[in-house]
Amino acid sequence: MSAKSNWPGHTPLPKGLAAPVKRALAHEGIETLEQLAEFGQEQAVKLHGMGPVALAQIEDAMEESGISFGRR
Repeated sequence: MSAKSNWPGHTPLPKGLAAPVKRALAHEGIETLEQLAEFGQEQAVKLHGMGPVALAQIEDAMEESGISFGRR
């Protein structure tokens, strides 16, 4: 699940996220892992469709890219 980007600050969300999660993130204007990290884990888990599987996918992609929640 390589979500690395050539442009710092533009790491795409992982592929394979369920449609409800993608729609909820898009509704919040979140298009990159960096934006999601700034949005915060507490807010992210409240989004529609954000269950343990989606959260695990996102956390794996963040770890691969050296990004973490709570980075402000």
